[in-house]
Amino acid sequence: MLTRRMVLLSAIGAFSVRVRAQSRTTSGKMAELQPKLTDLALEVAAGQQTKLDFSHNSIRNVESILATLHVEQHKSGSTDGVFGLALEFGAYIITVIERNTERGLWEKDHPSFGKNAFPFTWRNSTLFPVEWCLKRIVDGPEDNVWVKYERLVLANLK
Repeated sequence: MLTRRMVLLSAIGAFSVRVRAQSRTTSGKMAELQPKLTDLALEVAAGQQTKLDFSHNSIRNVESILATLHVEQHKSGSTDGVFGLALEFGAYIITVIERNTERGLWEKDHPSFGKNAFPFTWRNSTLFPVEWCLKRIVDGPEDNVWVKYERLVLANLK
């Protein structure tokens, strides 16, 4: 029997496939897609009874959600929908940065790291929050997003 979370994850995976297809053919779409992806991250968080309030500290809750997703992914052995979840939570992290500081530039491709790297340029730095989230879900606690956020974002605010 499918749980609500499984249905949601399936829907998110399908949406993410559409997002990737769109972003391959249309430049400048990341800013347009960011609110939609962020909303999907909020839905996943709500499904885990976790509230994300767009504060810097809410990235701790993102870490907790991604930790749960890592356990579920590890148990199932399936990577279906994992990239979509990483894209959604990466968008949330970018939204938090922008709401609490200033806007940056989120792009699909990077000149050195290639296609679908999803770099975020902010304060003369290039961050990869989608990759942070993907690695956290797949690889586990050694890729803690809160630690990366502290070192690469919060330290930049001082």
